[in-house]
Amino acid sequence: MTPPQVPDPARRRGLITLGLAATTALGLPCATVRAATVDAQPISIEQDSGGVYASTTVVFALPRALEDALHRAIPLYFLTRVSVAHGRWWWFDETVGSAKLLTRLAYQPLLETYRVSTGALQKNYGSLEEALNHVQHVLHLKVAEAKDLHVGLTYQVQGSFELDLSQLPRPFQINVGSKSDWQLQADFPPTSFVWNPPQSTASPG
Repeated sequence: MTPPQVPDPARRRGLITLGLAATTALGLPCATVRAATVDAQPISIEQDSGGVYASTTVVFALPRALEDALHRAIPLYFLTRVSVAHGRWWWFDETVGSAKLLTRLAYQPLLETYRVSTGALQKNYGSLEEALNHVQHVLHLKVAEAKDLHVGLTYQVQGSFELDLSQLPRPFQINVGSKSDWQLQADFPPTSFVWNPPQSTASPG
């Protein structure tokens, strides 16, 4: 499996500069309009006897409006979706597996730390950059079961990443739904694989 790329801090700063340049060209104040750019890397696929696993990486700079909201104790939720389908020339593609992962990013002002939560797993970080580095990686997410796959067939993988506005407090959903700097989303480049899992090395029972 090819390991997901580690976001480059210089590249992240470049995204910020690009957003600022676009804003200046339009003659708009940087504080009110700042387009959020997400660079979604190709999904990496790993096969084993139990099924198919996906690892993904996204690179983005957190817009100032989102950073301000985070520091006002409003948690941000990031949703990653991945699906696996088999193409059929005579009918619609058959989806054989899918998964989604919701990651919560929150700021704890008393401790001056950032907490990243995925399900029951939680981890604290001393800086926003470290916390975002965690958010921007999804590792070994199971997206299809071995029993639903057929050896030798080719399967297509698609995925998306977004800031999940539905998780925000209701007043925020109404106020930010149309603002560009809250539209943080991207589709991963589609990829494919041939199901050919390694043979299990378990001894017969």
